[in-house]
Amino acid sequence: MTKYANAQIDRISASGGAVRVTCSGGLGQGNGGTSLPCKGCYVQPAIANTEVVKMNIDLAAGAALGVDLARPHINDGTDEYGAAAAHPFFVPIDDVSKLYFYSADANAIIDILYLKG
Repeated sequence: MTKYANAQIDRISASGGAVRVTCSGGLGQGNGGTSLPCKGCYVQPAIANTEVVKMNIDLAAGAALGVDLARPHINDGTDEYGAAAAHPFFVPIDDVSKLYFYSADANAIIDILYLKG
């Protein structure tokens, strides 16, 4: 028997919430920079965004710094099976405010669903 024998896995937290980040001048930070402890976040740019959104952790994102987040409206928003093409990106992080965003779209919107422990 391993030390993980009685562990529950693949469970979604029973509590949490949502935060919408609107980039001001192309820059944004999770929860407006106010600490919001969590067990992880699902992050996705809003469908209305016109440019790629970059995300970084613990450091400001920029045009050349950060990971590109999938845009829901690329290729008409569906995959080859007709399902939504862009899926939220899961980030295993302990505080929503550690997420930083950048977009050439000065008013880009990012939706964050966070899970509490």
